Amino acid sequence: MTTKKKTIKIATILTSLLLAVNMSACSVSKTTNNEQKDAPKDNKGSVLTFGLMPSVDAVPFIIAEKQGLFSKNGVNVKLEFFKSAKDRDAALQSGELDGISTDLVAIGIYQKGGYDVKTTAVTDAKYQLIAGKDSKIENIQDIKGKKVVISRNTVIEFTLDSILNKSGLTEKDIVKEEIPQIPVRLEMLRNNKVEAALLPEPFSSLAMKDGGKLISDSQALSLAPGVSAFTKKAIDNKPSEIKAFYKAYDAAVDYLTKEPISSYEDIVIKEVGYPEDMKGNIKLPAFRKTTLPSEQDLQAAINWLKDKKLSKEDIKKEDLISDIAVKK
Repeated sequence: MTTKKKTIKIATILTSLLLAVNMSACSVSKTTNNEQKDAPKDNKGSVLTFGLMPSVDAVPFIIAEKQGLFSKNGVNVKLEFFKSAKDRDAALQSGELDGISTDLVAIGIYQKGGYDVKTTAVTDAKYQLIAGKDSKIENIQDIKGKKVVISRNTVIEFTLDSILNKSGLTEKDIVKEEIPQIPVRLEMLRNNKVEAALLPEPFSSLAMKDGGKLISDSQALSLAPGVSAFTKKAIDNKPSEIKAFYKAYDAAVDYLTKEPISSYEDIVIKEVGYPEDMKGNIKLPAFRKTTLPSEQDLQAAINWLKDKKLSKEDIKKEDLISDIAVKK
């Protein structure tokens, strides 16, 4: 073949390739435009990502997932589990989570930090004051002058202060020692390094299993600071998903109410952190269906937050909640 013919043939091939690319580009452009035109304007069907801690109030969310109740209610939920509140909060602040299981104290602190997170429902978390098995503490009055391990500026300290105030005591009557890590608090109590600790369930049950003594708890005060919450962004962009999320939660509560614990106890042990040898002896709270916190609990949290200077000075109850889950 002559050089001239070769040149003509190569030019022809290049022209054909360019034509094919242009046609393909037009096709892709047309398809993309059509997809954009036909795309839904809301987020229906998008994933709702929810952060949990190994705590008893996680049980209804876990059951909703295991029993397929989220999908039955038409919502795609991804549960993310965290070993520490610090890791959970970091994920929330980085935008990786739509919602979390948390508490009223944390909600006030989030908002002061510029993170618009709203309480959407209560949960049945339990916080308990446990005395060591060898301590001389038998009732709340015996705690005067004793060391109690807590995590400061958290729902743990809020609950302890509430217990003290209810009993006519103040924080000046005890010695607070800060130990943020819950497992470390538990081990200190087990090893008689402290006389008392404020622990969330199931860690409080683990302490009592080893001989720890229940002195008081949030339930005895009719205090329910545990909540589930969503970011304002999720509330604005995924309202239908959040409503479906709570329908599934309520269905899980129905399941937990009707079914014997033996039918799901293995799940609770695995996901929440109860030891295997507690099987048959786990006692769960009476879980409530979706409802907002009481006025009393909201005001108690606000008063404590303001006293500790942990919230905005002008914080109001309305700032902490959204009725997205309960309004018809």
